[in-house]
Amino acid sequence: MSLITLPPLICAVLAAVLFKLWRAVVRVQFNSLRHLPGPESPSVLFGFAWQFWSADPTELHEEWVRLYGRTMSYRILSDICLFTMDTKALAHILTHDAVYQKPYAVRTFIAEMLGTGTLLSEGEQHRRQVSRQFLDNPAFGPLQIREFTGLFVKKACQLRDILSLEVAMHGSVAKVDLYNWLHRMSLDVICEAAFGYDIGTLNVEARSNELCDAFRLVAQSVTRMSLWPMLRFFFPILRIFPEEQSRRFAKARRVMGEFASIRIDEKKQEMEDNKSGKHVRRRRGDFLTLLVEANMGASLPEGQRLSDETIIDGRCAETTILVAGHDTTAITLSWFFYNIALYPEMQEKLRSELLSLPTDDPTTEELSSLHYLDCVLREVVRLYPVLPSSLRIATEDTVLPLGEPVQINGQTQDRILVGKGTPIVIPILAINRDKALWGEDAFEFKPERWDDLPEAVSSIPGIWANNLTFMGGQHACLGYKFSLNEAKVTVFTLLRAFEFELGLPAEDVGRTPTMLMRPMRLSDPDSGPQLPVLVRPYRRE
Repeated sequence: MSLITLPPLICAVLAAVLFKLWRAVVRVQFNSLRHLPGPESPSVLFGFAWQFWSADPTELHEEWVRLYGRTMSYRILSDICLFTMDTKALAHILTHDAVYQKPYAVRTFIAEMLGTGTLLSEGEQHRRQVSRQFLDNPAFGPLQIREFTGLFVKKACQLRDILSLEVAMHGSVAKVDLYNWLHRMSLDVICEAAFGYDIGTLNVEARSNELCDAFRLVAQSVTRMSLWPMLRFFFPILRIFPEEQSRRFAKARRVMGEFASIRIDEKKQEMEDNKSGKHVRRRRGDFLTLLVEANMGASLPEGQRLSDETIIDGRCAETTILVAGHDTTAITLSWFFYNIALYPEMQEKLRSELLSLPTDDPTTEELSSLHYLDCVLREVVRLYPVLPSSLRIATEDTVLPLGEPVQINGQTQDRILVGKGTPIVIPILAINRDKALWGEDAFEFKPERWDDLPEAVSSIPGIWANNLTFMGGQHACLGYKFSLNEAKVTVFTLLRAFEFELGLPAEDVGRTPTMLMRPMRLSDPDSGPQLPVLVRPYRRE
């Protein structure tokens, strides 16, 4: 760093820190949440900021629940945060998205990686985007998801053939990074499903793919958290100073945006050619085609149509689809194969069920009939959420109802005052394995639990399988059925062909301390997300 850039940087940091310190003193003194129980801050300046930035805070939250109760407060920088495991309160927060929105710092930090889009919009803008682009769009309906099953099978078979080649090259067993191949397969799937375009990342003879490299850059950007990224997250003003990670993200956004723009332009030309009477070969069925056709439908009122700018030039929304549609599925599948590799008896039981179907090309209905597959997938989704927690912020002074009253100044309260600007933690993983809801075996991986669930889990306000992994309310995951169906097809195809064993000690497998919980080697965190496994061909006796 040169002497020319150092003084302004120091001044900006000091100004931001002093401003936050002044706000901390004022806001703490007048915040009603200070009367809630909670832990003492370890730092006068940062509170618990570093603890939450450097690692997943779930275990810390769970310890605090034991000590202070299920609704508490603690400080991060100048903000007193509200944490609650109260499912009535969480349901209220998730269903009142106009009041409880993603914090500005979170939205801008994600936008630095992906650009803006449906995932980052809030309030009325989000409801309009969701309604027009997705909920009223047949692309996410049951019929279209069923039609995508053929695509899932095709890509899963490609991956099966690649693994077969790896085994043949190494003899009877091959050691592969399964996360890498699942990441490639899911990117192929979402590009073809979203744009009708085969990106070819599963082509072993293809040259390095710039788009795949861009996604890998986002996926592997940070595996060890440091102080400077934390400061840039909590103090957005510091993002005006360029640094290497920001430049890499900017390049990745450019590559993903250019890809989306080209595909959208092709779709626009396709629509214009059809209007002019030209006969063109159309790639029907992808999200973009269905979106454009639905938006141009005669039954749609003019005032509800999306503008050309939103559809044609809205590259950020399409980029968001690419990221959300592939990386989350790859991560879920990685943890699925991790667990069946960890538990051989479970793997064999599941394989026996899969082999009971006399086909290599299952329908959606046939996949739905595989009960044990569904139970194992539900358990993976419960214990390995891609996002361990989320944040909301109150946009106005409001009252939060509680199902479990708290003691405040010696009085029992069934509601608490939440001031404007209060951050609220949504504890996804903590709720998913809460012993008060799931029982004493909540931390154990037990697919059999889904045959006899505790009644208490019905209060969890999630959109699927009594957990918060896919969230709930307006910000629930739009493509969760797509992702689940893709996961089932992949497991069905690979597990019928191979036996899987961990390629490293189980205690060396950990979760990246980044926003998304990808698998990694604890002994080699600098190598980024990975899941080494041993693959052997399965031979029926």
